[in-house]
Amino acid sequence: MKSNKKVPTSSSSLSLVGAGLGKGIDKLTTLLGEFAGLILFGAALVMAYEAIMRRVFDSPTVWAYSVSLFILMWFTLLAAPLAVKDNRHIAADFLISFFSERAQYLIRLTGYAMGLVFIFSISYYGYGYMMEAFRIGRTSIELLRYPVWILLIVLPVTGVLHFLQIPRNMVADIRLLWSAKIDRAEAWKDYLVLSIFVFLVLLGLYLFTVNPAAGLAVLCLSLLFAGIPVYISLGFTGAAAFFIVYDQFASLRIIPVIAEDILHNYVVLAIPLFVMGGMILHKSGVGEAIYDFSSKWFSGLPGGLAIGTIGAATLMSAMVGVTSAVAAAVGMIAIPSLLARGYPKGLAYGSVGGGAIGILFPPSAALIVYGFLTHTSVGTLFAAALVPALVVVALFVIYIVCYCTITKQYTREEVTWDERFRSLVKVFPALLAPLIVLGGIYGGWFTPTEAAGVLVLYSFIISFLYTRMNWEALRGILHESAVIGSVILMIILGGKVLGQVIAHLRIPRIATEWLLAADVSITLIVAGVFLLYIILGLFLDGVTITLLTVPVIHPMLPELGINVVVFGVLLMILIEMAHITPPVGLNLFMIKSVTNDNLWVISKGHIPFTIILLLAGIILYFFPELALWFPGLVGA
Repeated sequence: MKSNKKVPTSSSSLSLVGAGLGKGIDKLTTLLGEFAGLILFGAALVMAYEAIMRRVFDSPTVWAYSVSLFILMWFTLLAAPLAVKDNRHIAADFLISFFSERAQYLIRLTGYAMGLVFIFSISYYGYGYMMEAFRIGRTSIELLRYPVWILLIVLPVTGVLHFLQIPRNMVADIRLLWSAKIDRAEAWKDYLVLSIFVFLVLLGLYLFTVNPAAGLAVLCLSLLFAGIPVYISLGFTGAAAFFIVYDQFASLRIIPVIAEDILHNYVVLAIPLFVMGGMILHKSGVGEAIYDFSSKWFSGLPGGLAIGTIGAATLMSAMVGVTSAVAAAVGMIAIPSLLARGYPKGLAYGSVGGGAIGILFPPSAALIVYGFLTHTSVGTLFAAALVPALVVVALFVIYIVCYCTITKQYTREEVTWDERFRSLVKVFPALLAPLIVLGGIYGGWFTPTEAAGVLVLYSFIISFLYTRMNWEALRGILHESAVIGSVILMIILGGKVLGQVIAHLRIPRIATEWLLAADVSITLIVAGVFLLYIILGLFLDGVTITLLTVPVIHPMLPELGINVVVFGVLLMILIEMAHITPPVGLNLFMIKSVTNDNLWVISKGHIPFTIILLLAGIILYFFPELALWFPGLVGA
């Protein structure tokens, strides 16, 4: 009697084993990434506890500083593989999106290979750095002393995790590449694209031997515009430059030293903590309460609902600090309401994308990055950005009032004062969040990092007022905070590696000397800088632009007569422009994900808001007191 049972072949058995191994790697990465989010939450509690003990009981701890920085380094390097698994690392993938699916897979595989090279330089030489610390008995220099090799263990650990997760992703992409349809009539385009990409990469590597500055520009920009993740583009370019220009393998030993310098830094710790605090507020449903409050209180004005949208986006920006998250949160609530009441699409879309000024409005992760790069007080930058941010909001409101008064394309909402006050009562706990954070910083109660920890704790407490917090909701917050926080910090790490090469090559000094020798007016140079940022903003995200340009431009600022604090705020305004200008404006894509409308229609709605931001930047340049008055008032 014949059996109908199929006997598995060796290839199918291997396929099953491979699938099981891939799932196992994904589960391990997810588990450790969410654990990283959990320990970041612990760091927030530590910072909040330190702030309370120091300011309320006058009894500061000796361990909070050391423990929180220890957590920061472990958090980043444990969470980074999770961003790889989720394919969430930021990439300027606009140009590559025009290529065939096959070309995209091949370039992505190349990016993964370069990522392995960069991670290898961190982990392999990090292992040697750790063993050296163990051998000499190096201890931490803070009040809480511990052996530094315990901190540095995470350098080889992240290497192991990346060398599991990246090849796992590569195998998945190779399978998709293998199954992708090949249009032989169009295949020549793939070969042409790949040939140009390989040529530019090889050209950049060659230029390191004859003109290192040109090599940096060609290689880094080629990788960025090919859609290679930003942290890999920056980090691989820096590592390649160290290897070729300097002492080959021996020069790579500096990379784990840079990693420790970046990821064991008190100022940098504020970035993932603010991200987590904003994520808790975002996921708790506070956006609905804020929109309800803002729309009711501005209902009496022409275009009141659009103005309320601007107000809601502004308040969310002061809590979340991540522009794209604000656009998504407000857009889901506001856009359907605006369209249902007769507002034109352009105004509805623009009021959401334009009003989401999370990068300009403190607390801003981008301002923290700028402060770190320029050694400027983050508290001073937060204070300096406040008035210009309010000026931008006021200009948005004036535009909406004028537009709606002239066109009459809106429906006036009838709202009673009882409804207004009820919405205020509901949203009041959430409104206290930015007041506690910014008031605590400006009043000298908290450092910005402590304020971030207090924000996480306060947001977690009030989240129970707006939604039912349970383990699944908390796990989602830990996951998202781990991904977003590690993505930003890995970009900073890659940028700092590249920045070290830029500093070693004396590029800022050479550029400053060249500008001073050139017979060009300061105004023309500043206009050129504005134009440079507008062009870069068409293709790159704000953090990448900051890391690429600030190390070069910062040393020039005294010669240009621009205050470093004022320039930081100017930069944030120009980056906000980048978020609402095609082809890669993040806010535009967030609105598209909510509405599924044509990107050109969405982009047209943002043109007036882009012009207003540019106007605000010009006003700030000619009237820098707008950024300097409030820091002077509060003594920041």
